[in-house]
Amino acid sequence: MAKTGHISLYNLGLEKTLLDFAKSIEIAENKSLAKEKYCLFYPMLGKDYQEKRELIVYGQYVNDWTPPFKLTKDKKIIESLVKKAYEYSIVSRGCALDWVNKYWIKQNLYRSFFWNITYKLVMERYGRTEDDWNHIICYSNLLKIAPVNDDTLPHEVFQAQLFNSAHLFKEELSILQPKNVVLITNLHNWAEPVLRASGIKFETHKGEYVEATAGYRGTRIIVTKKPFTADHRDFLDEVKRNMV
Repeated sequence: MAKTGHISLYNLGLEKTLLDFAKSIEIAENKSLAKEKYCLFYPMLGKDYQEKRELIVYGQYVNDWTPPFKLTKDKKIIESLVKKAYEYSIVSRGCALDWVNKYWIKQNLYRSFFWNITYKLVMERYGRTEDDWNHIICYSNLLKIAPVNDDTLPHEVFQAQLFNSAHLFKEELSILQPKNVVLITNLHNWAEPVLRASGIKFETHKGEYVEATAGYRGTRIIVTKKPFTADHRDFLDEVKRNMV
């Protein structure tokens, strides 16, 4: 993230998220959720992000991520999980987001609307190339916990971490201080619950792709649809018009 003190505070928030999540899932009606294997996501910073703090892009959640874990309320295990998540999100050399370029073809990331639109947006908006576009952004997700092998997210899993996810969202904006944040998530089912839980007021839009905008401590927040297919040119133009 940023300075050591900020990392410590953020990590405490993530530890609380894990503990509260385990407690909530334990009493959920769907008892099978307590037996699931989950994964934990930690924000990833491009190596040059701190220079100008231009952009954070948000997705919804990730599967098959590191570290995988079984639900626990053991504080030492939780501390260890957060430490592993943090260590996985950084690299000692190079850029933490170089994996996107590495697997662009190997794992078909070029077919991801999220990554395809992000790299085009960064190249156009900030004059970067296909080799270094990922160096200036931060990548995060609204939810930090998700089932390892389930492509659909049970409603209980969303609700069990909503309040803490909203807190972590505001923490990330406060610590990283981006000029722009683009939530490629959809408004109704994803961004709106998090924004409302965080107390961030937003204005809805009637654009083709931009659904809402908001401001938080000098950061411009742009919420877009997350289509499987879309006209990239129109999508990019509409997002860029709403950026600062």
